[in-house]
Amino acid sequence: MQATTRAGIHPWQFGLVLSAVLTPLPVLTVWFAGSVGLTLAIPTTALVSVPLFLHARPSAFVYVTGSIAALLVLWSFVGAMAGMFLFFPSALQLLLATGADPRERRTAAKIMAGAGLLLSAVVMAQSLRS
Repeated sequence: MQATTRAGIHPWQFGLVLSAVLTPLPVLTVWFAGSVGLTLAIPTTALVSVPLFLHARPSAFVYVTGSIAALLVLWSFVGAMAGMFLFFPSALQLLLATGADPRERRTAAKIMAGAGLLLSAVVMAQSLRS
């Protein structure tokens, strides 16, 4: 009897976390250039990027990504007046990244990866339009 182990997280999961980090950055750099809001945005962006360092440990990746997503949803609402609502799409992308592994659930992973990329494209298009 041989146990199968995953070597690491799937590239779709890594890509969704990376897009969660990059999606709010264009708006943040324009809105908060030289302001106090940047002091909140930089640590928040650093927190969102933590799962990128857990690519070799899938179970820790899922746990940490889900936890950060939950904290980010709360932070999006609490820090809304300071512009932290821009991180709400990142929280959704982090949640989608936890299940975007096609080695476990092929169809669900495709849907989650597609939804995360679509969300990123919509947010980026909206930010460029403004």
